[in-house]
Amino acid sequence: MKRGSLSTSELDALVSVLQLAGATTKTMERKPGDTRHKPPAEKSVANLESMGVRVYGLDEPFMDSSNGEISWDNIAGYDQQKREIEDTILLALHSPDVYDDIARRTRRKFETNRPRAVLFEGPPGTGKTSCARVIANQAGVPLLYVPLEVVMSKYYGESERLLGKVFSLANELPNGAIIFLDEVDSFAVARDSEMHEATRRILSVLLRQIDGFEQDKKVVVIAATNRKQDLDPALISRFDSMITFGLPDSLNRKEIAAQYAKHLTKSELEEFAKTTDEMSGRDIRDVCQQAERSWASKVTIPWFLV
Repeated sequence: MKRGSLSTSELDALVSVLQLAGATTKTMERKPGDTRHKPPAEKSVANLESMGVRVYGLDEPFMDSSNGEISWDNIAGYDQQKREIEDTILLALHSPDVYDDIARRTRRKFETNRPRAVLFEGPPGTGKTSCARVIANQAGVPLLYVPLEVVMSKYYGESERLLGKVFSLANELPNGAIIFLDEVDSFAVARDSEMHEATRRILSVLLRQIDGFEQDKKVVVIAATNRKQDLDPALISRFDSMITFGLPDSLNRKEIAAQYAKHLTKSELEEFAKTTDEMSGRDIRDVCQQAERSWASKVTIPWFLV
């Protein structure tokens, strides 16, 4: 949780006070896929994809673990992070009227209190991107995955234009979107005398875009970084929430291993967890995949021997 913000228990207590004071609202129930009735802005999507932005979730059915698609059930461990995501991002996307109604009842001048930008921080391979895809799926909005190379250009002024275009096209999507900025530390480092001028301009555009979100739009920025300490303080101050994805502990490593090695016994999983200390979830998956390939090579007759 962002430093200086309320803890989960304090937030729960505050919500209870608001409810007792009469700030009651009806929670909007969402059925799988019920936000997909509007026709997609095909031109905007085509423009995004032509830029190199990967668009997930527009034409996909509601995804769940029963058909093998990504969902919370497919991401082992990280229960605290999942709770924070559900309490901040998903609640705001599912039921924006709840946030707006509370703001109207508590503020003299109405302005949205929905989260606009969230930071995912942690080492590589700890589930930041996977969680972003689950969020988009559960919220029924597309995920716009923006790789670093999409916005970085050698031509003067082009990087700022490209980043601004991503935000502009996202706002054209009828149901909103989640903009996922990977490796944000590569173009949003702390501003100092040694900072490249092009990087400084890109950062300025990013700050303006986050500040300038329209209140009636369901657009949320999720930025991912492996080096939070390198980010510019002005950008850090724009994030409504910061969620840390650390390396999995022994219990989480066992849960992750069970996803990819369900044939192992409980004692074998415990031993596996001990031997994978300091490994990320991706590392554990890769170990299991390599074992599968090794087994396949031993039970399959090479084609050149047939």
